[in-house]
Amino acid sequence: MSKKPKIAIVSLTCCEGCQMAALDLGERFLDLAGEMDIAEFHFLEELAEPEFFDVAFIEGSPISKENQERLLILRKKSKFVVALGACACLGGVQEIKNYQDKNKVLRYVYKNIECINNPDIKPLKAYVQVDLEIPGCPMTKEEFLSICQKILAGYPIEHIKIPQRPVCYDCQLKRNECLLQKDLPCLGPIILGGCGAPCPTSKYPCDGCRGPLRGVNPNNLNKLLGENYDPADIDMIMQRFGALDDIYAAHVAIPPGNLPVIKNDKQ
Repeated sequence: MSKKPKIAIVSLTCCEGCQMAALDLGERFLDLAGEMDIAEFHFLEELAEPEFFDVAFIEGSPISKENQERLLILRKKSKFVVALGACACLGGVQEIKNYQDKNKVLRYVYKNIECINNPDIKPLKAYVQVDLEIPGCPMTKEEFLSICQKILAGYPIEHIKIPQRPVCYDCQLKRNECLLQKDLPCLGPIILGGCGAPCPTSKYPCDGCRGPLRGVNPNNLNKLLGENYDPADIDMIMQRFGALDDIYAAHVAIPPGNLPVIKNDKQ
């Protein structure tokens, strides 16, 4: 790019772990900030928000009405929108209630429910056009840095792709012992890799925070695990980050989201 791109890094409803992952780049984040005009990032500044962003990086789920309004505004004033992390890409842990009786869940958590909004949880792409997703819980800082560097180099954001390889690919690079062969309920074969497989490397089965590979067949994994686990148990693991519906949608090629998308009106 001939000039510094104007950037927003914004949170909706989430733990803000993806922003912390970006800051965990340390000096490399400061170097990145020197090449970008970070015009909105509440961890660093509280200046008035500009009228336009080249790229808006958004983490979190648009749960509240305020979240949804904020998302629509950011979409309209941004050339590109990038979803950060499981909450923005899948719905996140908040989406677990979608697979239950959400009214029963509400009464379990809150004593007085009269004024509490209780919507279904959906990722950003169910509300607006999302140009790129950086998945994970939290996102992988190296992946974020690499994508930002490509943006700075002028690489068309619509052409930036995360390689469609499973978590198993990362495990093989690290020569990890296969947890499926130890009869553990690892989702590695059907989940998008690129994270470096930190969970299996720590002997913890992959539970799908990066969402599904395109065209996966979860039924094959269910059959493999069927001798030791009930299908409902496997579904509960897939629900952990809101990935269950995305996994089965990827299998039958159902487009994610069912709401009209709002495109940037400045393109």
